[in-house]
Amino acid sequence: MHVYLDNNHASILDTQVLEAMQPLYTEHYTPERAHTPLSQADAKIRAALHARESDLITFGASAQELHSRLLIATYLSYIITGQKNQIILSANVDKSVMQTASYIAAQGCRVTILPLDSEGIVDMTLLSQSITSKTALVSIPMVDAQSGAIMPLDEAAQICSEHKVLLHSDVSHAIGKLPIDMQMLDIDYLTLSTEMVHGPSGTALLAIKHDKTLPNLILPNQDRAGIVGIGKALELAVDAQAFEMEDVRELRDMLEEAIREIPEHLILTSWALRTPHTLMVGFKGVQSDALVWELGKYGITLSTETGRNLVEAIGVDRAYTHTLVSFALSRYNTKKEIDYTIEKLKLAIRTIREERIS
Repeated sequence: MHVYLDNNHASILDTQVLEAMQPLYTEHYTPERAHTPLSQADAKIRAALHARESDLITFGASAQELHSRLLIATYLSYIITGQKNQIILSANVDKSVMQTASYIAAQGCRVTILPLDSEGIVDMTLLSQSITSKTALVSIPMVDAQSGAIMPLDEAAQICSEHKVLLHSDVSHAIGKLPIDMQMLDIDYLTLSTEMVHGPSGTALLAIKHDKTLPNLILPNQDRAGIVGIGKALELAVDAQAFEMEDVRELRDMLEEAIREIPEHLILTSWALRTPHTLMVGFKGVQSDALVWELGKYGITLSTETGRNLVEAIGVDRAYTHTLVSFALSRYNTKKEIDYTIEKLKLAIRTIREERIS
């Protein structure tokens, strides 16, 4: 049996998304012929994000690319001109974005990194203390990509609004799991990749609130088929949100209850503070790479990608630094798969621990 539980990294392309994209390659391949499907995709995207007709939506290869472009544009528009001097990022932004932040910091921008608390959530008190009249942009993801921890974005938006500071959020790991309302949350810039919700890879979007501009934002070329794929993927993700919050959560909770029976484990982020499909856990004495390798023998795929960085960011017991793995379910997973995963997970942990002792 093959069980795929790495859906926070990438997910299978929904056949309905593929079918929606196909005509852009075979029938609607000219700008004139593509007008109708692109207009329909635009309407679906705006509906999913609760974006206004006057909000600008543009596209790129990934949310990380668009996020980095946003940082550079903010630097060129506000920092280098002397209007502002600071950008604030949460510690759990993507590594590639953090590299961009390091670059602009080297050019003289004051880059403040907000740490995470013991639940893996950005500390809003520290945001309030860090923000000034010279802050140009605050960037906090809606959901942590590793632990599924939900950030208090409404509180961040209120703080930013009070200080007249621009707010960006990446919602790639929230779409289809949580309601997203660009207007109600008062987000100025929003980035999103759909490859985690069965959409096309290599395509992402940046939404800009209608009254916000960045004159130095260079926008990349737009892939017409990818745009249609994003529209369809977002439509399906929003339609499946109730299923994700109930049925997928039930499967995730089955897995979590079984894990709680395993001695010496650590679960990051409390149940009520994370998305319904994610579980990040470490097992003392069980290296994450070894566990992924052992489970791979049984056809089970999960992620270890950046867990140790999260452990360091939130300051948990060092005994778990190299043990974290992330289970990220999707609407394609079944009870049979989770039962199988529980069985093989217990076996794999027992095997690794026994080998370590011997």
